[in-house]
Amino acid sequence: SKSFTIAAMATRDLELAQISFAQRDPEASKRAHDAKKYGAMEPSQEDHSHHGDFVKSLIFGGLDGIITTFAIVAAVAGSDMDTDVVILMGIANLLADGISMGLGDYLSEVAENNFVNKEREREMWETNNHLEGEKQEMIEIYMAKGLSEEDATSIINTMAKYKDFFVDHMMVMELGLMPVDEDDEAWKKGAVTFFSFLTFGSVPVLTYIIFRGVDFGNTDVDVTFLISICSTLITIFMLGICQGMITKQNVWLSGGRMLFNGGLAASVSYLLGYLLKEGLDL
Repeated sequence: SKSFTIAAMATRDLELAQISFAQRDPEASKRAHDAKKYGAMEPSQEDHSHHGDFVKSLIFGGLDGIITTFAIVAAVAGSDMDTDVVILMGIANLLADGISMGLGDYLSEVAENNFVNKEREREMWETNNHLEGEKQEMIEIYMAKGLSEEDATSIINTMAKYKDFFVDHMMVMELGLMPVDEDDEAWKKGAVTFFSFLTFGSVPVLTYIIFRGVDFGNTDVDVTFLISICSTLITIFMLGICQGMITKQNVWLSGGRMLFNGGLAASVSYLLGYLLKEGLDL
């Protein structure tokens, strides 16, 4: 979430607004926008949208964790290697990739925030030193969107009275950059990515750890691998459903899409491991 949007969202019940849009219910939408006016909105609902900041890290970390770990497990299983090798490579991937993903998310967030803050500093300097020039740029942008010169001038002159708001608005309209929330802490997103990667990524490996040494009798089928497949696919599907619930999308479609992506990656990895085994005669 960005600082200059908080005030706008605090005037309505965001969750009810999302539900009313999904149901295309105009009356519910009116109630959502009037919620705070009539005292029907709980304080906690005003910052409900803040949780969305971590959705990307949670989903991205979890999906990458379970797919990459299972891909390694599938490749090793396809090459018919020992169970201990599967566990060793799976754990190694969990720790190495988990740390890499978490740090990558943290560093990319810091770099993006630094860039945005630097651009905002420049825009503020230009506003302080050449306000009329900045106002003219914004008027031209508004006119390009269909407003008359008179209306655009009136709007921009009013906005320019509130410098911080004006600069934040210029960031969005001119540069396509959302101002950084003062409370934004990049390390939290990195931590969410890391722990999400470890949590979901451990599913394929845990199956091998739990059933290590278990005798399933004389069979040509790798039962442990089949159990790992089932647990992984179920987890991927549930992860997709969670994504759908958080983003207010069709949960079954979201789960199915996630399941397809994960299944495709795992199938390719298993096939590659099998072909390498046959080709190298391992």
